[in-house]
Amino acid sequence: MRRAEQNALMEIRVGFILVTLFTFSLAPTGSVSERVESRDLACVVRNLTRFSSPWVRPVRFWERPVKVNVDMRVLAILNVNEKEEEIKLHVIISQGWKDEYVWWNASSYGGLEHISLPSTLIWTPDIAVREAISEERQHTDAFVRVNSSGWVSREEVVMVTLRCDLAMMLFPFDTQHCNLTLHSHLHTVQELELCLEKSSVLSRTLIPVSTHGEWDLTSHARGVTLGQSHAGRPHSQLTFQLGLSRHSLFYVLNLLVPSALVMLVDLAGFCIPVDSAERLPFKVTLLLGYTVYLLLATDLLPPFRDSTPMLGVYLVVCLVFLSLSLSESALLLALGQHDTHTSDQPSPLYRMALRMNLHLPPPEGRQHESSSRHFKRGLQRSFSVGEACGRDCVVRALGEELEDVGEEVRRLNVRRSERNDALRLMEALDSVCFRLYAAALAVFSLSLGLLWSTNH
Repeated sequence: MRRAEQNALMEIRVGFILVTLFTFSLAPTGSVSERVESRDLACVVRNLTRFSSPWVRPVRFWERPVKVNVDMRVLAILNVNEKEEEIKLHVIISQGWKDEYVWWNASSYGGLEHISLPSTLIWTPDIAVREAISEERQHTDAFVRVNSSGWVSREEVVMVTLRCDLAMMLFPFDTQHCNLTLHSHLHTVQELELCLEKSSVLSRTLIPVSTHGEWDLTSHARGVTLGQSHAGRPHSQLTFQLGLSRHSLFYVLNLLVPSALVMLVDLAGFCIPVDSAERLPFKVTLLLGYTVYLLLATDLLPPFRDSTPMLGVYLVVCLVFLSLSLSESALLLALGQHDTHTSDQPSPLYRMALRMNLHLPPPEGRQHESSSRHFKRGLQRSFSVGEACGRDCVVRALGEELEDVGEEVRRLNVRRSERNDALRLMEALDSVCFRLYAAALAVFSLSLGLLWSTNH
């Protein structure tokens, strides 16, 4: 009986030894590179990550930095806030580095070349965007891709909102340039070194999948490795420069073209005679209509802080031109207005022409002679009241009346001549103002057109 118990105990010990030997045959035998073939994926993962730690840099000698190759791709421009100077982008940040603790012989694992591991099992770099106001990573617990040589690659899909200084001077033909800097908060340049991926998509072409309705991604600059000091310690960083171009057709059709048409209509208003009573109401109506249009168009203009946008200057200049045109018409009409029936004084433009030594007949002598004659006749008639008047007296009175009528006709002709001279002077001044107005408007429009073409 006792011998049977000993045999059973011996068999149990032998079985335990066999199981232990079989188990150790699947596990590493003291070296990371000494592996035995296993097709159990969970066991493979445990074996590969046995010597790796998410809290320790994957280098065997602590004085060596981890070189991380970085690539960035812009998928979409989600929003551009001119008022807050913020740009929201949808980007993919690709990273690659060598983990010296995670590698294996592919032939020992049935030809396994690549494997996906949770990022929480191995060390990953803490890369962030320096200009970011907020970052939203779509996959916080993402997976990493590891090959048999120990090269680890990871892609992070990030919704990042950047702070960017927007230059609004050339609005709506502006192109904005924003920097996107990748850096590490924790590790210094002696511990982590960022490098631009040699096969970087950004270094060749950068075509976004989708853009904001108003903006398009047009240009870029390659990332540059810099040593930036932070908290007294140098940190490695990569800077990418993105170029954003605005689609200006919307603003051209809704702001530039209507204003240009209003200015053309105002130019056509110079065809109305300068002494016409319809010209001034036409100019007033045009100015009031354009003012109402500007009140409605201010919602389309972006807010600005440092410099006035070019489009705002254009609208203000158009308003100034309309105001000057109205002032010119009102001034000429006021200076040239002359009542030929009631006023004895010549028009202001006539007096201006006399001061300018224009060859116009002075009317003062005739007016003085006519007034003195009327005074003498009034005295004679007052002293001859009640006396008998014969035939000669009647004939003399009729002659005097005819002479007064002729004098009045001559005076009306003189005033009509003054009015015609003043009208000719008004037309000459109006022609000069029209030419200056058209030249200034043409120069301003040509400048805008050249600026638009050069920026496109």
